[in-house]
Amino acid sequence: MIASDIKFHLSGGTNNSDPKLSLGGAISNTVCGSGTNQLFDIVLPDEVLAGDIEYRCIWVKNTHVSEILYGARIFISEETTSPDTTVLLAYDSAGTQTIANENTPPIGLTFSIPLSYETGIELGDISANIKKMIWLKYIITAGVIKITDEGQLTVMGGVIA
Repeated sequence: MIASDIKFHLSGGTNNSDPKLSLGGAISNTVCGSGTNQLFDIVLPDEVLAGDIEYRCIWVKNTHVSEILYGARIFISEETTSPDTTVLLAYDSAGTQTIANENTPPIGLTFSIPLSYETGIELGDISANIKKMIWLKYIITAGVIKITDEGQLTVMGGVIA
């Protein structure tokens, strides 16, 4: 198994290709990048002044035909570059939620800021062609003048047998 066997997909149904509509539900055929700036829309001036919290849902999928990614964990390998934003992650083990809009929090999840494999959110083993639902929470501090932002997610696993 190689790193490129693990793909990030939008949610929102098979044909969804719009990250703004990646609000849970079925996995999309659209592969998305692991950069947080690829998932969240441009922050509008009124959102910057008032502050904002937005949510997105993506799927992590093992696309290898037979190998298992053992002990998989997801973490933030690069924090957001703006000191006025924060991205948090949560694993939705049920994998069935959909939210009404980007400002509605998913129910029953605990968000955290894991910054290494050791502190990463445990996803368990990911068998071939299996997917796991991940939620992102993007917090924009009120009163910010300008935001230029990037961040990066990573999924890693242990030894492959």
